[in-house]
Amino acid sequence: MIETPDLPTRRFSPFASLLILFGLMVVLGSIAQIAIVYPLVKFLTGADFAAGAADFIAHPQDYPHSWLATMLMQAITSVFSFILTAYLFWYLTEKRNIVFVEKGSTDPLIWAMIVVLVIGYIPLNSLIFEWNQLLPLPQWMVDSEKQLETLTKFLTQFPSFGHFMLGLLVIGLIPALGEELLFRATLQRLFERWWGSPHVAVWLSAAIFSAYHVQFMGFFPRMILGALFGYLYVWTRNLWVPIFAHFVNNGFVVVMIYLRHRQITELDVESNEAMPLPYALVSAALTIGVLRLIYQRSQGVIPQS
Repeated sequence: MIETPDLPTRRFSPFASLLILFGLMVVLGSIAQIAIVYPLVKFLTGADFAAGAADFIAHPQDYPHSWLATMLMQAITSVFSFILTAYLFWYLTEKRNIVFVEKGSTDPLIWAMIVVLVIGYIPLNSLIFEWNQLLPLPQWMVDSEKQLETLTKFLTQFPSFGHFMLGLLVIGLIPALGEELLFRATLQRLFERWWGSPHVAVWLSAAIFSAYHVQFMGFFPRMILGALFGYLYVWTRNLWVPIFAHFVNNGFVVVMIYLRHRQITELDVESNEAMPLPYALVSAALTIGVLRLIYQRSQGVIPQS
């Protein structure tokens, strides 16, 4: 079903819109933390998260039921800070719901191409990530990165299939939906309206998307990935397309970590080492080629064989 955007009853200035958007993120995120997360963590682990969050995040293994508590904390925070923020922003400022599909149905072949694009981009992404790590960064950024890396490795320990499925939901699906609603359907659309350039909108929202994760040793590869999602949205005008691409990216990592822990594969997607240069070059050619095909298909141009 195709949705047609309603004409907004009013529009705020760029500064006021951004103030409302980020204000909603702060308010809703705070409500989630104080009203739900803190009591939930206290109930499950006995930890006073409000007073000792730093120790809990640095040493989650020292607390009982901390894996489940941290997963639920991630899910609740994402729902409030991303999904509810985006919906409430559009309701307050545009007086309408978020439009997911703005034009005709997306070419079915594009969905298969996205899987090839996201997985095929991984070798090139590893090379960019290794280059990003060589950049000089303040010590506090490095320390913060290591702390987050420790927490990520703790969360991606899946002792059972049930743990894996919950991880796929919390790490894969919920962020894909929430972050695309906020950064593509909301922030990118606002930037495109204000500057009139989809390219400025894509890269600016991608930079903010990457900076929000506060992982500066992977800032540039995450920004480029955000830009890929952004262009998929611009070309197809179907929000489900970047949501699907985002989920494939996150979900592939979760699946490969689970398979490696089960000793089904030896591929280590958590490694910080770049893949060999020939792999990266093939990945670059594949990424460019598939992006070109997706653009042509989304514009109704069927490439001749």
